[in-house]
Formats: sequence, structure tokens, C-alpha cells
Amino acid sequence: MKNVFGLKKTVLAASIVAASLAPAIAAAEVSGTLGASSQYLWRGQQLTDGAAVYGSVDYSHTSGLYAGAWASSETDDTEYDLYAGYGGEIEGLSYDISYIDYNYTAGGTAGDNPASGADFQEVHLGVGFAGLSADAFIGVGNSGKGGDEDYESDYFAVGYGYDKYSATVGFYDFEADDSDYTHVDLGYAVTEQFTFTLSKIVDQEEDNTYDDDLVMSVAYEFAL
Repeated sequence: MKNVFGLKKTVLAASIVAASLAPAIAAAEVSGTLGASSQYLWRGQQLTDGAAVYGSVDYSHTSGLYAGAWASSETDDTEYDLYAGYGGEIEGLSYDISYIDYNYTAGGTAGDNPASGADFQEVHLGVGFAGLSADAFIGVGNSGKGGDEDYESDYFAVGYGYDKYSATVGFYDFEADDSDYTHVDLGYAVTEQFTFTLSKIVDQEEDNTYDDDLVMSVAYEFAL
């Protein structure tokens, strides 16, 4: 998923590219994006063995309601996400609530670094003020195609952005207690479209096998 804190669309940190979904209220009613990154980092995890390309189509209304679709290539798979929500701003305080449906055409991939395990859904709650942001992604619905198992993993992130720089700390609270981890991302926006991100998992459960090396990602995005 794309990463947008507050109400301004930017590519801020590819590792949490789902971090907030509200489009700019002042944007055109229908907009689109195309982008590429050297690798697909998602919430601190490197999910592809090489480059990924992605794009989206979004509709927003001046009332704050919005909806859209986002798709990306992944290792031996393709992800597409559908979302809808409501965002706004009151005296400098931005807010957003949305529903996100994550889908994978192959239902997940095999290998040492699988891009996805199964389809799942989340409810996102986000607030932002004076460069600070806080986001919660609460797992809801069923995991997998046609599955009846509840998805109960949650993700929380706090971030701060100043000028071209950004920092984010994210915590993934998995349903399986022995899979939790915390990551830190540092981002630098060369332009509004071109961003470098350094990402590292800084704490994880003893039995986890997530790659905790320092990883650099680059991303480029532009409106259609």
C-alpha cells in the first residue's frame, strides 16, 4: 500500500507504503499514480527479490469521502488493494478512517522471502498534527480466499516529518505472539516524487527469521 500521512499524497517511506490512505481534499476528483521502487518494503519487511512497479486510481470528493484501487507487482505474485474512507482536517488536526481490502492474485508466494501469505482486511485510523502522525491498522474480516479464519494481526506506527526528512517507528502485533517486531524507517525526499528510505528491523521475537539488515529503498511516483 502507498504511504500517505495526513492529507497530502507523497511517497514518504516505501516500507510502510500503506501507512495512511486519505487523498488531498483539494485534489481533482479522479487522479492516478504510477511508481517504481528498487524493492518492495512493507512495514519493515523486504517483500520482493528485486524491483517493483505500482499504480493507483483514486476518486475523492470535497466532502472528504474517497475510494480507490492500488496494484503492485511482487515476487511471483500481483497485489491489488481496494479501499474507501473519509478524511478531513480541523484547525490543523488531520484525521482519517478507512477500510482496506488486500488481495493477491496467487494467494501468496513461496520462497525465503514470500511477498504475501493470504488476502486480508484492515480498518485504518489515523491522525496528524504539526508534522506528527499516528496510525493504527486493525485486522478484521477473514484471511485467505474463502477462508473462515479471522485475521487478528494489528500494526501501529508513529512518525514525524520535517521539510524533506521523515522518521517512522512501526510495531507489528501479530496474532501469533512469537512473530511481533518493531522497525524504524528514515526517509529523504529528493523531490515530491523521488524518495530514499532506510529501513531496519530493530527488535523482533527470538524465533523470528525476518531480515534485520539495513535496507535502502528508492521510490518514484507521479500523477497520471
